[in-house]
Amino acid sequence: MKRNLTAVYFSPTRTSRTIALKITSVLSDRWNSSVAESDLTRPDARAKEYAFAPEDLVIFAYPVYAGRIPQVLDGVLDRMKGNGALAVPLCVYGNRAYEDALLEAKNRLTADGFSVIAAGAFIGEHSLSVKLAAGRPDSADLRIAASFAERIAQKIESGDFSAPVVKGNMPYRERMPAGEPIRPVTANACTGCGLCVKVCPMGIIHPDDPKIVGEGCLYCSACVKNCPVHAKRFEDPRIPALRERLETSFMERKEPELFV
Repeated sequence: MKRNLTAVYFSPTRTSRTIALKITSVLSDRWNSSVAESDLTRPDARAKEYAFAPEDLVIFAYPVYAGRIPQVLDGVLDRMKGNGALAVPLCVYGNRAYEDALLEAKNRLTADGFSVIAAGAFIGEHSLSVKLAAGRPDSADLRIAASFAERIAQKIESGDFSAPVVKGNMPYRERMPAGEPIRPVTANACTGCGLCVKVCPMGIIHPDDPKIVGEGCLYCSACVKNCPVHAKRFEDPRIPALRERLETSFMERKEPELFV
């Protein structure tokens, strides 16, 4: 059966998107199929309902936040209907650990009516650092992703739709307490170009004055890493302290883990 390919991703800094599109690109070339994209990064996209069919293959990619799926995806996952479609969850983490994020996605997608046939944990540059997993996913990661896509195709073509065993624990790791809100500040270098407004996944940067940032920041650093003049930054002392701990303890390169 020819599969309709859809890349579904939440990707504030484009690491998850990069992995999802690499895998769908390889599958598209192999099957001569087009690829649809559903980008859940913006609030309006997460407000929609998504339904699939048995002939669909959904590649679902997302970053890991403190060992879990980003909580901001809870609503859209509740409304996502698999209807027997095949699915491959892909978590992308910043070289620390992915903990329960992959198992959680497998279980959520299964509960939504998908048949999960493979899963993968990849590494992307950490949202709060330019040193930790810098530049990843890199060319080596993309070669692994391409090989993984071929293995997914071979499994489907053989008629094997079994669910893989993936790493993780239940009950899942408790989510981090909210604590006092943190938000980025804007330096005078800001030109008002509005790019940060477009990339903010929470829609909390004022469209008429990008220096104004409301509450609800995810610390995803989309605005920080995409600003062309480096005008956005976190000044709250908790962020530099966390960055230092991460860059002290987790610099050794980790490799993708694949489950088929």
